[in-house]
Amino acid sequence: MIDNYLLEYLVAFAQTGTIAGAAEQLNLTQPTISRGLKKLENLLGVKLFDRQPQKISLTATGKFTAQRAKALLRQQKEFAQAVQQFASKNDYLRVAGTIPGPLLFLADRMADSDQLVIENDLVQPTAVEKLLTNHQYAMIISTREIQTDDIESRYIGAERLAIKITKFNALYSRKSVKFSDLNGHEFVLAANIGEWRPVIEKYIPHGQFLYQPQPEALRELIRYSNFPIFKTNITNALDQGSPIDDHKRKLIPIDDPHASLELYAAYLKTNRRRITPLVTRLAEQLSQVPDL
Repeated sequence: MIDNYLLEYLVAFAQTGTIAGAAEQLNLTQPTISRGLKKLENLLGVKLFDRQPQKISLTATGKFTAQRAKALLRQQKEFAQAVQQFASKNDYLRVAGTIPGPLLFLADRMADSDQLVIENDLVQPTAVEKLLTNHQYAMIISTREIQTDDIESRYIGAERLAIKITKFNALYSRKSVKFSDLNGHEFVLAANIGEWRPVIEKYIPHGQFLYQPQPEALRELIRYSNFPIFKTNITNALDQGSPIDDHKRKLIPIDDPHASLELYAAYLKTNRRRITPLVTRLAEQLSQVPDL
């Protein structure tokens, strides 16, 4: 095993041409440099220097060794920088999701964590494993349990779907509804609702969905219209007591097995120690969300 400092001595000698120059460059004594170069020569078992009474110079092998030593030291420096950059990026826990409710909840209930960075744009369910493996996110919340050689996931709770309607809707007196009851109704909702979108479009095939890409336009429609809207146990809990709390609409649960999605926090097994406190806290917070 050859220590880096011996390679540094050789590179400095090759650059300056003298023991004195190498010592000055490295801020060391000349005897220290001389001993180091002799040790390197012995470790390699080759002749690196041509020693004359008043002069020392590199042999052809010495020059080749100095070039390789310089390249190796540069590679090691680049390696260290890459690791440090990765560590710097991953000092922050970047979190994404395939469904909006848990991310909104995370942003609201855990805003005290300055290490948490939450991605607003949802990711595709099919991309979860790749995004984790590529270290683009430390954790992704989805509705699918993932257990592979590199990735594991923990169940953190469930999100349940409901509607909110005004007294002008024929379903207003109901305590619960089925998906089939919602056919023919018009709903106003956000354009990006992730994994809820295929659910409602499949099980309410004759519903009319007015997707709104702009949050402000959606809020205005909710405020000044009687369109039904969708809520979940999670998003409804976040609305309570907030300025956007919709008092004129009644919350009615959707009583259907497909109106509930299990939630899993997926992460790399190598990140388990860093992620576990966040997952545990999130699961505890979600367990306190009132049911519909």
